[in-house]
Amino acid sequence: MRGFWQDFQRLIQQPGEGLLKIIAVNCLLFLALMLFRIVMIISGKAYVYELLLEQLTLSANIQSNLLHPWRFISYFFVHVEIFHLAFNMMFLYWFGKILQEVIGNNKSVQTFFLGGIMGAIAFLLAYNFIPFFERLNGSYLLGASGGVFAIVLAAATLRPNFEVHLLLIGPVRIKYIAGFYLIWSLLETVGTNAGGQIAHLGGAMVGFFMGYLHEHPINWERFRKKESPFIHADLTREKKPRKQAENIDEEELNQILDKISKSGYDSLSKTEKRRLFKASQKNE
Repeated sequence: MRGFWQDFQRLIQQPGEGLLKIIAVNCLLFLALMLFRIVMIISGKAYVYELLLEQLTLSANIQSNLLHPWRFISYFFVHVEIFHLAFNMMFLYWFGKILQEVIGNNKSVQTFFLGGIMGAIAFLLAYNFIPFFERLNGSYLLGASGGVFAIVLAAATLRPNFEVHLLLIGPVRIKYIAGFYLIWSLLETVGTNAGGQIAHLGGAMVGFFMGYLHEHPINWERFRKKESPFIHADLTREKKPRKQAENIDEEELNQILDKISKSGYDSLSKTEKRRLFKASQKNE
């Protein structure tokens, strides 16, 4: 027993492997609930177990869930049947390994949680706004199937031709496995576990979009407001520096005029002629 807890602690402390941690938490919580159930039944207080279960599972009553918001997360860590738990955890492990190799640990964990939450939303919408399901308003939702279906569909969207070997069948591409369970869930939405099947479809929707967006990320730059090319035209245009007017003082001007009176205009240098011309423009 001591070795088991040491292995569990190492798993929890190990970076990454988020889906394995989710599997471990689901299994431990299942064992704890089953032991608690046995103790309560033997002690004649089975109603205490039922009350605890009610606090952890998602009710079809929206108002009740809003008063207990943790149910939107806690419900997909609760299982009360061993085969339900085993089926979900095996699929989560197999398809989770495939998905983690493509999108990494963090996005795989995000896909699981978003799938579980979307499964809850789909369940509540169906049981409160579709007349066929409204008569079943006393129902509740539990199990990790919504998150698991998100993992399955994301893996099948990103690696549709990846093959797994099934007992007595042989190699099968995961897109066919995902397609089979998706169709099965759709057909069973009017069966005895209608709420669970609706949660499957909600989770599958998240998984498909997570896979699709990973392959085709949204280019948010396209949605930014484009600036007019004329807005900064004056700022980008290089301004030519203005030539400062050449100033000539009165003494220099008199010297040039004296030179003209003595030797004539042609005796002036080019510089003197230019300065005389500038002086005459200034006086106009």
